[in-house]
Order: sequence, then C-alpha cells, then structure tokens
Amino acid sequence: MKKKCDYCGSFIDDTEEVCPNCGGVNEHLIRSADGIPKTIEELKEFCRRKNLPLEQMRFFIGQDYKQPKAFGIYKDNDGNFVVYKNKGSGERVERYRGKDEAYAVNEIYQKLRSEIQIRREKNTSARTKSPPVRSAANNKRRPGRAQTILGVGVLLFIAFIVVTAIISSKTPNDGYYRYGDDYYYYQGYTWYLYDDAADGWYEVPDTDSELNGNYSEYYEGSSYDRRFDISSFSDSPFYNGGDTDAGSDYNDDWDGDDWDWGDDGWDAGDTDWDTDW
Repeated sequence: MKKKCDYCGSFIDDTEEVCPNCGGVNEHLIRSADGIPKTIEELKEFCRRKNLPLEQMRFFIGQDYKQPKAFGIYKDNDGNFVVYKNKGSGERVERYRGKDEAYAVNEIYQKLRSEIQIRREKNTSARTKSPPVRSAANNKRRPGRAQTILGVGVLLFIAFIVVTAIISSKTPNDGYYRYGDDYYYYQGYTWYLYDDAADGWYEVPDTDSELNGNYSEYYEGSSYDRRFDISSFSDSPFYNGGDTDAGSDYNDDWDGDDWDWGDDGWDAGDTDWDTDW
C-alpha cells in the first residue's frame, strides 16, 4: 500500500524504511514478518497464547487503567492510541499518543518484553545459586586440613556469588540507552556509544556521572528498534552473541509457540515504578 511521505509528500510503499526520494524516515512503516503484533487485538491474542498473567504483570491492554503501578495501551475517544505508564505515585506518563496503532502496540510490546527479560534473568540467577553446605551434627572429629581448605573454598565461593549479585543489582541492564542526543549500549559492565559520523559503535571507558548514576531514566529497552535511527548493536564487533539485543529477526523461545510464562510467578516489585518508562 502506498503512503504519503511526511517530509516531501511523495507516495511510497509502506514497507520502505526510508523515502527513496528524500531519505526521510517512513513513519508509516509496516512492520511485516517480524512477529510483532500490530493491533491491540492482536496483542491481546498474543498474550493469551503466551499465557502471560497480565494483571499480575500490571499490563492493561486495551484499558485506560487509572490506578498506580501500571503499563497500558488503549484507543482514546479522539481516535488516538495512547501508551502510558502510571508511576507508583499515581502520576501518569504518556509514552505515545498518536494515530499509528502499529507503532503504539510495538512500544508496549517492547516494554512487555523488557520486563519479562528482567524476570527471566532474575529467575536464572536464583536457580544457579549454590546449595547450602550441610555439616553432620554428630561428627565430633576435628576437621582435617583438606576439609578445612575445602570449607574455606566453599565460603569464598559463596561470598563471591553474594558480592556478584550485589554488584549486578546495581548495574544497568544490557540494552539501549538514550542520553541527550546520543545512543548508548550497555553490555558486560561496559558502555558503548554510537557515532553518527562513523555510523558505528565504539567503547567509551568513562561516561557522564548523570548517566551512570541515573541510568534507569534513560533506558530504551533491550531490543533494537528502527525508530532509534542508528545501526543495531548486534551488527557491531562488540556484540557478545547473547540474546539481549533482539532485532526483527529475533527467533528464540520468546517468539516460539511453546513459550509460556507458566507458574513461575510474577513480582511487580521488580519494576522501577519511579521512572518515566
């Protein structure tokens, strides 16, 4: 289907990422073959098939939910699609308001995905913790040298796990961050900056203290989105091959038909409800 370019007025295919006449970004791009729902109804069906506990997750699809601690999307009476977050204080922040339903649905979809990724990483970390070391209550013998060394080793290992968990809880999530006019990517305790002139990513050893201290305010998500108007970090030589940077070809168990949140439970307290998004 042809759409009118917002910049030069030419009619272009809705599958074109940029206008071939003026180079402007196609704001009406049809996100085809990427597995992303394009309507609110499609998103509802998607969540139903994935067995996502939306109420526990505090996601309200197709609802103008008024209570604190909520993400949502709905169509307003004026015909605009609204994507919002209600903070813990009850203050509402609108992520998007406009006529593009596919874009609005993609915004809430990516946030939904980001929140799930946080829980998956937390659950994985919990499952890999070392089991407690048990001692025989009736063993009266003094431990030998080998046993002492082993015990110290176990304690050091447990201490390492605890310290790592504490450090990890105070570090940014892997993913994209927008700070000022620049895009950053965080991976493996390292920041990377996108250079428009070079059209590529490079490592930055030091970043602004504001970004380091309040990174959650600038988090855009773990998934690449064409609206960033930059190249995907997964195309850079720094990408570690993990699954946190997911573009349109992302095809792991999230998109598989057998993915199911199941009975793992959902802790809404893991969400940072004080940020704008």
